[in-house]
Amino acid sequence: MKRAEYCLDTELKMARLWQQKGKLERAIAGYQKVLERQPSNAEIHKQHINLLAEVGGMTAAFAHYDLIRKDNRALEVGSSDILCCVSVRNEALRLPYFLQYYRERGISKFFLVDNHSTDDTLPFLLTQPDVYVWQSRRSFLQANFGSVWFELLLRTYGVGHWCLIVDADELFYYPDCETKPLQQICRELDNYGYTAYPAILLDMYADGAIKDTSYQVGEDFRTACPYFDRKFYHRIYKEATPYQNQTVYVGGLRERVFGKAGDYYLTKIALLKYEKDCVLAGGQHWTNYPAYEIAKGRGALLHFKYLANFWAYVQKEVIRKEHYAEAMQYVQYAQGFAADPNLAFYSDQHSLKLDDSEQLVRLGIVQREPAASDLYRAVFPVIGPVTEGNRPLWSVMITCHRPTYLAQTLKSVLMQATAPSEMQIEVVVDGVEASLQAEIVALVREIGGDRVQVYTHPTRINQPYIFNLAIERARGHWVHILHDDDWLLPGFYQAFQAVTESNAETGAAFCRHRYMRNGEQRRISRLERPTPGLIENWLEKIVTFCHIQFSAVVVKRSVYEQMGGFCPRANTIADWEMWKRIAAHYPVWYEPAALMNYREHAESETSHLLRSGQQVAETRRTIFISRRYLPRAIAPQLSRTALENYAFYALDIAKQQLQRQDSEAAIANVKEALKCSDSASVQQALVKLFLPIEERHDSEI
Repeated sequence: MKRAEYCLDTELKMARLWQQKGKLERAIAGYQKVLERQPSNAEIHKQHINLLAEVGGMTAAFAHYDLIRKDNRALEVGSSDILCCVSVRNEALRLPYFLQYYRERGISKFFLVDNHSTDDTLPFLLTQPDVYVWQSRRSFLQANFGSVWFELLLRTYGVGHWCLIVDADELFYYPDCETKPLQQICRELDNYGYTAYPAILLDMYADGAIKDTSYQVGEDFRTACPYFDRKFYHRIYKEATPYQNQTVYVGGLRERVFGKAGDYYLTKIALLKYEKDCVLAGGQHWTNYPAYEIAKGRGALLHFKYLANFWAYVQKEVIRKEHYAEAMQYVQYAQGFAADPNLAFYSDQHSLKLDDSEQLVRLGIVQREPAASDLYRAVFPVIGPVTEGNRPLWSVMITCHRPTYLAQTLKSVLMQATAPSEMQIEVVVDGVEASLQAEIVALVREIGGDRVQVYTHPTRINQPYIFNLAIERARGHWVHILHDDDWLLPGFYQAFQAVTESNAETGAAFCRHRYMRNGEQRRISRLERPTPGLIENWLEKIVTFCHIQFSAVVVKRSVYEQMGGFCPRANTIADWEMWKRIAAHYPVWYEPAALMNYREHAESETSHLLRSGQQVAETRRTIFISRRYLPRAIAPQLSRTALENYAFYALDIAKQQLQRQDSEAAIANVKEALKCSDSASVQQALVKLFLPIEERHDSEI
């Protein structure tokens, strides 16, 4: 590591250490030193703003980044408003048509940051009734190419809102944009549970020399520059970006004309739903949102940079060095113009004239969201049907990776097992080391003899993959997957006899369960109804909170075949996601007798996940996944309720961890709670959590 890099790394570590120790002023100073050398580090900017806001409020953050409000209009953001954020410098030529274009597509509030324009940009903006104007004389580079200004504005006005972040020379184009307003596409994204919509930067140009490309104020950009390259990229990288969550396209027109040295990055996230944990990248080229929240469809940003004034602009920017890598791309442009003052982009071989959005769909530049059925199968693994004729009624599949509690689990099944022709019993061992595998097999043979089959998977795959493997191996009409540390009470399978024989439409059934620790009952699950039968409004109940345990549920194998297997993206919360998916399509039967014991112990996966906060994080992810199949009319409200419920759940976990003096675990869960919801009720619960005991008691009186 070079000395400069070593010093910078040390400075960053010190800033983080000061932050951990609560020395926030020192931490802020440390982050500022790092940002002087790394102004495009979006995550450090985020941490820096967090601390500025914590110490001095957002006023201090605005002041540090020299962001000053210039208009005096009342600013109220409606619940359905889409916010358009733009950083401008000397854009008086383009702004009239830019605003017209986006107004026609449904934007009613524009947040413009003027970076010390010297033309009529600022006076013009101040005359526009739907434009809210801030100005900053701070370096565009030091503001991470404007993204820091947007961070301040959206944190103040845009949390929970869809935001369009574009440049004044970009028109957002997407399938059917001629007739589909932005509000509609945002509703569709909400229905799928997406929080970001990618786009391809598509350079537009005229059919003559750049220096001769005239443009009149107010003219449609597409009239002056109607052409684009049919080959819109040269290289593609999957699972790229700092978060390995996006496919990245590089090259395009500028690589064709100026060569590879400019490293022309074409992927952008122009449209996103801003939340407090969103990291805004310079140039909006990537997002930290997980891949499952990024739409599979995409749009384009039609890029109208190459007008007659472009050469003069390039000369200034080469000197200012305010763009990426000391204006590396502008250096390439300047070299191109120096070699050919009559430089033109048009080529009979490469150029096409823009017709409409459907043309870009046909060319693969923009993409429609996959059909719901195709998307469904891409997310939920296919479960193949059983082809043999003579099938048992039951398949009892015990997934196992340790012998510790297996004996009790196995005995609880065998004591109520029916004949092999009626009940398949199989232990599915999840790839453990050879000695442990032999111990498990010996234990199964000792207790179950030949009555119990054993399958040992060669490698460890963990849940939910082991669950899907168990379903694939199941031959019965009904499948019961049982964890190796849970056990059944007598009458479990008999209790479901009626539903297996007479309720053809029922997709799944479950019973009440007991929570056990060290052999003693700690509590019992809630009573859904007093008598056996179908549960009314079960979807609304299960979507907002998971009230059931995995081993208490039995499912028709044909349902798995129709719905797909457990979702890998849901990871450890795949069971809840499955119960929601089933409830969205099938009636569910309930048995009020407590016939399954759920074992709580420190070795369980749940215990580890609770301490790290990962269980709540994965629960939040699952809430977004399930929005793709919930009825559209109720999906948004049910999802909000679920997020708030799990925020309270996380705070309750944090309370227990604080009582055990495990502050690290408590903080992890508090952070996850606030990512779920920052409603007034959640904030009140958070304040109460950290009140001293005496004050907490007083507040309850």
